[in-house]
Amino acid sequence: MYRTLKTRFRAKKEVIQKLFECNRISAEVWNECLRLAKEHHLETGKWITKTELQKATKGRFSIHSQSIQAVVHKYIFARDGAKEARKSGENIKYPYKKKIQFNT
Repeated sequence: MYRTLKTRFRAKKEVIQKLFECNRISAEVWNECLRLAKEHHLETGKWITKTELQKATKGRFSIHSQSIQAVVHKYIFARDGAKEARKSGENIKYPYKKKIQFNT
């Protein structure tokens, strides 16, 4: 069980804008993961691996590399979770929706 405590914080307008910009860049990373995975699947008929996806996104975005890796890991986790759910008979779609904001 996770427990969460919401807290308020104050920041300058520029800092808030920078945080939202990071979220928009994280969404671009997610969208690129979707595009690369689809392209790879259409070319080879196989899933793109985590390593290949990390290599393809490395150094291409203006956020910290660990933030990019975290988005890639979330994509892989979502895809693998959908795969396992489909194996157990549930009607789950693989990740396909493009995002505008994605928490960094």
